[in-house]
Amino acid sequence: MDRYLDREAATALLASRGFNRLDIECVLDLTGSVSQRGMPLWPTHAIERLAARAWWLDRTDIETAIPRAA
Repeated sequence: MDRYLDREAATALLASRGFNRLDIECVLDLTGSVSQRGMPLWPTHAIERLAARAWWLDRTDIETAIPRAA
């Protein structure tokens, strides 16, 4: 089951990893949101996958603390 982040949480995650405002907007635009209860949410795995391609990060640097299902 996918986990989702709202704009505030996604922005905080990316900013904490060195993404600037424009980088964050790019990641969110390219990831695409889904609407749940009228609110845009972004799939965590998609943000992590796209953000992990940033040249300054080790792939594991972007993963959230959310445990993965076995």
